[in-house]
Amino acid sequence: MNVFIIPSWYPSQNNALPGIFFREQAMAMASQYKEFNFGISTWGQNDERLLLWGKKPLNSLSKFLLSNKPIPSVTMLSGENIAELFTPTYTWTSKYLNGNFKKILKANLLNLEQFEVKFGKAHIIHAHVGYPAGYIAQNLSKVLGIPYSVTEHMSPFPHAQFLNKQNKLDHKLLLAYKYASTNICVSQNLALQMNSFGIKNLITIPNLVDDLYYKPAVRSKNKIFTFFSLGRMVPQKGMDLLLKAFSKIDKEAILRIGGDGDFIHKYKRLATKLKIDHKVHWLGEIDKSRALTEYQCCDAFVLPSRYESMGVVFAEAMACGKPVIATICGGPEEFINDDCGYLVEPENEKGLLQTMEKMMENLSLFDPSTIRKHFECRFSKQVVCKKIKDVYEFAVDSDRKKLSN
Repeated sequence: MNVFIIPSWYPSQNNALPGIFFREQAMAMASQYKEFNFGISTWGQNDERLLLWGKKPLNSLSKFLLSNKPIPSVTMLSGENIAELFTPTYTWTSKYLNGNFKKILKANLLNLEQFEVKFGKAHIIHAHVGYPAGYIAQNLSKVLGIPYSVTEHMSPFPHAQFLNKQNKLDHKLLLAYKYASTNICVSQNLALQMNSFGIKNLITIPNLVDDLYYKPAVRSKNKIFTFFSLGRMVPQKGMDLLLKAFSKIDKEAILRIGGDGDFIHKYKRLATKLKIDHKVHWLGEIDKSRALTEYQCCDAFVLPSRYESMGVVFAEAMACGKPVIATICGGPEEFINDDCGYLVEPENEKGLLQTMEKMMENLSLFDPSTIRKHFECRFSKQVVCKKIKDVYEFAVDSDRKKLSN
């Protein structure tokens, strides 16, 4: 089977983290099913060389006029059955000239042609997120007759820009979901939200986590209780609540925070105001290797998000055998039980404080091997890849039956 993957965002040379789990899922599928071929379609989704910003008109104009676009390429990833296909094109806000969608669609068509030259006819398109990837897949499917599925990760669902004045979903999203063979949701809560908008053909499959990479490590006990948190520095992740709760813990503890974003300076100022600078270690944007070290060396992971479609970081921490503290915010409550950690209501600073103190008192009650087993049953490559494979085979079989009738 040949699978053409369209991610709505993707790592670039200047921004290595956004969409990394799209690449990791594709590579996991390629390693699990070597008889399948995979192509990942990219056009510069997060590449600063190809992003034109209205707030930076001179900078954007110089990019366009100098025509300093990178050249198209096909890059093989690990193994002989997976490739990244890159046809560069400019992207800007959809408020103007539809965000250059026609050329983005053409770039994906060219990538598909390159994929088929290398591997043969594509049997299914797998889009990540309804727009733009799902809408691109729907357009390609309409012209070429290739079935497609959409995995939705949006949190909260839907984002405000996808609602019209009548509080109805944007027609591009509706088309993407309507004609998809299967709409995959990364959590049951997301499936319920999508169903409330009349979206059909829903199935829940969580994001996978590399169970061979993220694993427990033998280490000496920390002298001071260490919390680790990781996320983008944006209001969604609740870092302001975490800092306020942590400032009131009356026992000795350290908080290590990984991640970067627009609000990081605001949060650092808040830590100073709360007089906890000496207990908060800002790690900045960290790569996969550093994240693994932090997971393995902390005592517990904590992230009080205001909303999550799933929360991959909790699964990564659990893969390392660490107990977690999360909020009941859409995704984490579906897989965090009493053996794995604690849940607290979002926006509940007092409850978060009490839960963090409870974790410090009861850490010995959490068994790393039990946490790891719970992770493996839900997020391991073997489990998640099999479910995705079933979706592919269902789509191809359904398309074959439709053509034969």
